[in-house]
Amino acid sequence: MALLLPSAAIMNWAIPFAGALITPVIGFIAGKLKDGGAKKGMYFVRNWMATATSFIAFLFSILLVVDIYGGNSGVELFQTDWFFGLENLIGTATDYKVGFGILVDPLNVMIACFATGVGTMIMIFGVGYMKGDKHLDRYWFLMQTFIGGMVFLVMANNFFQTFVGWEIVGFCSFALIGYFFNKKEKQDPREITVKEETEGDYNSHAGLKAFITTRIGDVAMLSGILILFFNAGTFNYMELLSDLTWMTTLQSKNLLVITAILIFGGPIGKSAQFPLQFWLPEAMAGPTTVSALIHAAAMVKAGVFMVGRTFPMWYMGLHELQIDSLQIYFIVVAAVGAFTAFMAATMGMANLELKKILAFSTISQLGYMFLGLGVGGLVEPTAGFTGYFAGSFHMLSHAVFKGLLFLSAGAVIHAVHTKYVDEMGGIRKELPKVFWPMLIGGLSLAGIPILGGFFSKESVFGACWELWHVGHNALGLVFLIVAAIVAAMTLFYTLRMLGYAFLGDKSDNVKHAEKEQGGHLHKPSKSMWIPLWILAGGTIVMGFLSPLVENFLTRNTWFTAATLFTAEQTAIDYGGFLSHTFGSWTFLATVIALGVGFLFGYMFYIGRKWDAKKVQENKFMSGITTFFAKRWYMNTAIYWCVRKFKRFAELSYEYFDLKVIDRANYVIADGTMKSGEVFRKTHTGILSVNFIYMLLGAIVLLAVLLFTLGG
Repeated sequence: MALLLPSAAIMNWAIPFAGALITPVIGFIAGKLKDGGAKKGMYFVRNWMATATSFIAFLFSILLVVDIYGGNSGVELFQTDWFFGLENLIGTATDYKVGFGILVDPLNVMIACFATGVGTMIMIFGVGYMKGDKHLDRYWFLMQTFIGGMVFLVMANNFFQTFVGWEIVGFCSFALIGYFFNKKEKQDPREITVKEETEGDYNSHAGLKAFITTRIGDVAMLSGILILFFNAGTFNYMELLSDLTWMTTLQSKNLLVITAILIFGGPIGKSAQFPLQFWLPEAMAGPTTVSALIHAAAMVKAGVFMVGRTFPMWYMGLHELQIDSLQIYFIVVAAVGAFTAFMAATMGMANLELKKILAFSTISQLGYMFLGLGVGGLVEPTAGFTGYFAGSFHMLSHAVFKGLLFLSAGAVIHAVHTKYVDEMGGIRKELPKVFWPMLIGGLSLAGIPILGGFFSKESVFGACWELWHVGHNALGLVFLIVAAIVAAMTLFYTLRMLGYAFLGDKSDNVKHAEKEQGGHLHKPSKSMWIPLWILAGGTIVMGFLSPLVENFLTRNTWFTAATLFTAEQTAIDYGGFLSHTFGSWTFLATVIALGVGFLFGYMFYIGRKWDAKKVQENKFMSGITTFFAKRWYMNTAIYWCVRKFKRFAELSYEYFDLKVIDRANYVIADGTMKSGEVFRKTHTGILSVNFIYMLLGAIVLLAVLLFTLGG
């Protein structure tokens, strides 16, 4: 069956790119206008045009959903070669090709939908949130490029093209995190990560930190891609899957697992997993809309996508080609995810900055996604789809509720003029249009039943259970226990965040903000609160879409084309879905975990029955809290290493470069000049002397010839 509109697979990323080029032009024209009304009108067009491009891209992505259900999965479009004759360049007869093309399959269409859909809500929110900013041309350009780059990345049919989109997204995140680089205010004194003179300096530092850290993973990923390319002869995903002989070639060279883990290095950096997780909290330096886009619709989801995109290749290698060493890869993915989920959750429990609490929750939830995908690779083919679905569905669910949470946080910060939750409090009745959506988002993050986060997180628990109970692998039980502990901690820090921000007595800061704003906090504009309620509705509905999403993902030809996955597509059976979810052993684990998290969260921060300050008076508990608040001192250790390396570089420059290398250059130069001066004295300009030199030279030459011939 032909696609409804083949160009939709290009339009869903080309339109945001086109908008990124046009909106600054509109802003430039508006800036030249003298008439105030016309100027305002042009700015209005610029702002809403930027929003419209995301929405139109979303509509084109929805068309692709219809195509998938029409049987058009695994369709490659607009294929062409970018470079020919690489065999001449590298000196081999193999025909290496670098192509351009679009792949339409359930995974990338799903991501394109939430990148553009949630992205549209973020763009609408930004119209009100960024009102009055003097650099909106740059803002709208980067935001649209960010969304376009994310969709371009996922729609690619080959590694090379994906990597191009990968770097576009990386650049946009760097530029947007440091968006407020020109702020002249003194740096926030409560910031403990790095000390800078001004807020702008800190923002620039945060952007650069994100850029450099993610580049570490990118270098590893590019290395893995190139190893794969020069052994397989192609970057194309479908070609790599259809002919797996390159796997046996790499395995014979003991490079297969190394290649897989190198490619996984990119997702580790992009999705802020251990040990490259430390850039994401600082990324909160950018506007809240940027934070929402990074966490919900783009950037960090790119890493999960890459693991999902390569999942079938490594899975086929393990279970069809019986290359057992690939178990190491899937164990690494699952272990990194589980450890990161736990570590970040502990940090979220001790932080007081609203956006950073959400940042740590993102790192933790991304860990869940990697856990699901890693576990999915270890289970037998009969249950192999469980983990793949778990990681993918949690990515979709997280996109909706995390977008909601960040935009809600932005509305709160916009009203109370502080980013610290302990400087808020008592604003629930003041901001009901923000409180209720944020409550829904927070409970979904925590995995409260019937909300989207519960069902997607439960699917991750189910994948761990499959590995242990069906696969008889003890790692499944270990991962399940870790996941349950993280669920308890997540509910605890969510209640802590909500209790601090909205409940209790008003802080002095809130009272001061009310006084400045005429006795009441400023209510968010329609462009700010309407997206919150739309996303809240999506969060509620998302859980019940689980069977539909599973049915959608099973239409992936990556699986149906493989001999391992011969089962028919999952039937949409809501009755069976609900009975299975609420009747499983993993649901019992969820209830216990949520019960523990709720008990401590409610008693300390909602009901205020227990005094958190008294707990902090305990030396041991105070030490634990400090340890968590300072991120297990990992960030401190990294900065210590960087400073020591910087000092080593400075000393090397001072004592080796200047005193050895530079001095050697001068010695050679001076020696050459002095030698020239000595030899210059032999040139007297007297003809008779020159004849004597010639005679001596001839005698020496004759002596050499006689000596040589005589020998």
